[in-house]
Amino acid sequence: MRQILARTLFILLALAVLVGGLFSLWAWQNSQETKVVFLDVGQGDAILISQGGNQILIDGGRSGKLLLSRLSRYVPFWDRTIETVITTHPDADHIGGLPDLVRNYHVGTFISTDASSSSDIFKLLQERLGSGAEPPERIEARGGLSVTLPQGGSLRILYPRGPLPENTESNEGSVVTRFSYGETDFLLAGDLPHEETFLPDVPESEILKLSHHGSKYSSDEKFLSLVKPKEVIISVGENSYGHPSPETISRVASEGALIRRTDRSGDISYRCSAVFDGCVFSGATR
Repeated sequence: MRQILARTLFILLALAVLVGGLFSLWAWQNSQETKVVFLDVGQGDAILISQGGNQILIDGGRSGKLLLSRLSRYVPFWDRTIETVITTHPDADHIGGLPDLVRNYHVGTFISTDASSSSDIFKLLQERLGSGAEPPERIEARGGLSVTLPQGGSLRILYPRGPLPENTESNEGSVVTRFSYGETDFLLAGDLPHEETFLPDVPESEILKLSHHGSKYSSDEKFLSLVKPKEVIISVGENSYGHPSPETISRVASEGALIRRTDRSGDISYRCSAVFDGCVFSGATR
């Protein structure tokens, strides 16, 4: 009887070790995977690029509660650091969630232009960035600046090319970035209007995050013909501005690009790996 019991316990222990090992391997592989997620933060922008314990967050939507809820799906609960935060411009629908982010996570590097705003949310963000035991390193967003992930993939700022002129309209000072992994490039256009004017030499990119939530002033035929996107992301929520504009949707459709929208799909995710030699759509989560 004792032998049977001992044998049974041994088998159960061996199975537990095997299952634990397989789970640990899966968890490790999953944690090292590179992901690009267009977070559903309503009428606003928030884009998370993650690779293991390294994260780049571009903008933070309007609501801190919503931003933190969405981030908790992709950043492990034990990881309390966001290595890099980039703000495209100081409008509330792009920075509104960041004061709560700074309060709940340590931010390693904060990249932004010198554009400012008289809004309370901008003032609160500046206050929280300057407080705490270890404030983030502040870097000016300027063309050519890049952030490289340790296991491949890099984000490069395309615009602005230098310091913004005084009294630059908020959207016209919006930071434009391009994330490249293998054979896939994501062009992330912030809220920049009339992009072809500011980026006449914009490189082709497989995936384009439309400027300004699909406003009628974004992504005209010339710009789309330069970028030649295969897929287009529209980060948008319920709004009174008419975003996305039917004219813009028509222009994108004429280019033959597949359209994905956060208001209809939720978080829109891409997985990047050497196996794919780039990034592929991996699903949407409400």
